[in-house]
Amino acid sequence: MAEVHTGLRERLRAFFSRKDQFAGADIALACRFTRIGWLLGVAVAYALYPFYPPTQEIGTAGWIVVAALVTPTLGWFYFLIKHSERVNFNTLLVTSYMGVAFVGIEQWLAGGVPAPYHELYPFMICGAAAVHPPRRFFPFMVVTAAVVIVPELGRATSAQIGDLVTELVLWLGASLLIVAVMWKLRQHRAELRAGEAEARELARVDPLTRLGNRRAFEEALAAEVARSARAGTPLSLLLCDLDGFKEINDHHGHLAGDDCLGQVADAVRAELRLADSAYRWGGDEFVAILADTDAGGADEVAKRIKRAVEQSCSRPDGAPISITSGHAELHENMTGQELLASADLALREHKEARAQGAA
Repeated sequence: MAEVHTGLRERLRAFFSRKDQFAGADIALACRFTRIGWLLGVAVAYALYPFYPPTQEIGTAGWIVVAALVTPTLGWFYFLIKHSERVNFNTLLVTSYMGVAFVGIEQWLAGGVPAPYHELYPFMICGAAAVHPPRRFFPFMVVTAAVVIVPELGRATSAQIGDLVTELVLWLGASLLIVAVMWKLRQHRAELRAGEAEARELARVDPLTRLGNRRAFEEALAAEVARSARAGTPLSLLLCDLDGFKEINDHHGHLAGDDCLGQVADAVRAELRLADSAYRWGGDEFVAILADTDAGGADEVAKRIKRAVEQSCSRPDGAPISITSGHAELHENMTGQELLASADLALREHKEARAQGAA
């Protein structure tokens, strides 16, 4: 029983959460839904004017009030259509309150009950229930109930007040169902989006080293080359691979080789700045994008990483791991692939020079 109560409290807390109140919400869909609701409500209201003119309370001046309401109504509707990119959920909430206020004014001008303008409230209530989270909808419902009932106190009969209260209860029941269904749909959509985002992230991460993989590198390189060109800042690329990695795999096995790769990845990651990024290029090769770094700075980074690897990484036999690096700086009109080819050429030259020196 305690677990049931705990689960219920957690669901209620999530239901009224401020933090996740718009999780899974679709502003474009909500905007379209609001526009349709407003269009239907305005069309019905204008169709009722000939039969229930707004002249019962203040005479012909009621038409002036209605005309004054038409201008902001049309202006707001134009804003919702033409400037949808500026519409957010706060805008839509204001729209819902405006709709309730306009209907309340029309109902009062027409003499209250039995004028049927109050039948337009379901447009506003159901629309708000479909668009807004529970913590916003329930205060809206309280305000709507006040707008419906308070103006009728003292002039409507008890039976008429009872009918309005009954209608409010029915509207509330229908809207609660809509709120619950929409909340569940938003939660499901939020979970799907989170899963998709996680899948996209995993698709760009090398599972062995937890560095970005080749796909992530290619995307990041294109973005950094474009940023460097726009800002006129230097950009360098550093390539490195493990010395004697094939020997490690042949003599100690692939698990030992994987452990060496993980050690080197940790050392490379630790020596880079937050602005830089490291990736596993493939096999025993790593690549680092060095933002705002020229050739001299890249050379310093290469030396620092080489020292860090030799001091913190070891082969299965206890000997320190060594790496060979090559770097290149981005020049004017150079593409990302050309920068990569230049860094790869520098790496191969260094490896050949190392091999000749060993010979």
